[in-house]
Amino acid sequence: MPTQPFDPVLELSDLVDGGDASAIAAFLHDLPPEETPYTISHITEERRTQMFSLLAESEPEFAADLMEHFDDAHAADIVGDLEPETAAAIVDEMDSDEQADVLGELPSEDAEAILDEMSPEEAIDARRRMRYDEDTAGGLMITEYLAYSVDQTVEAVADDLREHGDEYGEYEVRYIYSVDADHKLIGTVPMRRLVMSPRGTHVSKLILSDPIVVTVDTHVDELEDLFDRIDFSSVPVIDEAHKLVGVVQRHAVQEARGEAAEEDLAKFGGIVRGEELRSMPLASRAGRRLSYLLPISGLLMLSASVIHLFIETVEQVPVLAMFLPVVAGLCGSGGGQAVAVSMREISLGLIKPADLITVMGKEAAVAFIDGVILGVVLFLIVWIWQGSPVMGLVVGGSVPLVLITAKITGGCVPLLLRKIGLDPAMASGPVVTTVVDLVSFLVVLALATMMLASLTTPTT
Repeated sequence: MPTQPFDPVLELSDLVDGGDASAIAAFLHDLPPEETPYTISHITEERRTQMFSLLAESEPEFAADLMEHFDDAHAADIVGDLEPETAAAIVDEMDSDEQADVLGELPSEDAEAILDEMSPEEAIDARRRMRYDEDTAGGLMITEYLAYSVDQTVEAVADDLREHGDEYGEYEVRYIYSVDADHKLIGTVPMRRLVMSPRGTHVSKLILSDPIVVTVDTHVDELEDLFDRIDFSSVPVIDEAHKLVGVVQRHAVQEARGEAAEEDLAKFGGIVRGEELRSMPLASRAGRRLSYLLPISGLLMLSASVIHLFIETVEQVPVLAMFLPVVAGLCGSGGGQAVAVSMREISLGLIKPADLITVMGKEAAVAFIDGVILGVVLFLIVWIWQGSPVMGLVVGGSVPLVLITAKITGGCVPLLLRKIGLDPAMASGPVVTTVVDLVSFLVVLALATMMLASLTTPTT
């Protein structure tokens, strides 16, 4: 009798039904990391809630580790389905940066209910970090770091490290930080310098004076630039009183930039707020998509109205309908290229709204060259295909003007949207698409109307 193939979803479901937290943990430990989020996501919602409830009682640290397999929104959905006391047991064990990110995704009432059940120290820390914007050093920092008084010796620091080895295991330990009695940062001590120094040496003798620091309000763009220039794995974060409040790590900045890029890509595709998973509630997903599609439908009706203005031309030369999407699609792709370049340059801080004229000039130059070449190519294709040089002239001749309009629009719209406070990643696509459709339909049909007599004369 053939053996049944291994089904991790079915296996996990059976283990959850059995109610053995140790067996569940052992099974998930043995799963390949890439299979873990898939398996957990594909058991029923009731079983998933039951599983984390079981793990929260006996394996809260492992449950917190499992949350790292999911993005913040998905982890928040899982935590939000648990009882506040149960959720608090898991959130208590998360890294400080994950705590704030996950709690920040929850409705304020649910987040407060969990915070009320957390250990007081963890709750105070999480509340403080939730005040910072997620794109700043305060939002990205961890609060697990090692800080010692300048008066302590190497021996005292080493004794503390040995005594609290289990607790410090997941800390940022490549550096220790020297602070005064008010916890104001004095300097940084590389761990290598510490362990290679005589035991009686005071920390004050080992510090790197004038350390590189960032404030809680330092934006992620500045952090990325900083880590590009220095060879440190982390930098200390200070508040307005120069007190040490955390450490921001290089990999946290890289991860934040990667998430931002993914969100921008989703926004280009019309996903509101740049994040959606099919595990989210149906009504929420439908509402998010409709909020993008409904305005688009109105903009597309504007494009359709241009065709209506030239309905007599289309009726007399119906083959025009075949070439309208060719010109619109080709030039729309050109506009999309310009949008992508502007978005990239905005993210790198290379252009600002004040550079609008410069962007227009550079895009117009590129569009003119591309437009002439593409226009000639389309002219020849349409002439050979339809046997009509006039039709080829209408289609090919419209491309340079439309492409210039598309690329200028695509290059400038992100800057204009940024200037008025709108999200360029979310709104640039619909605006550029509408403008390109309007202009392409108008130019092609206007040229066709001007040459209508030649287009309707039978070729011999």
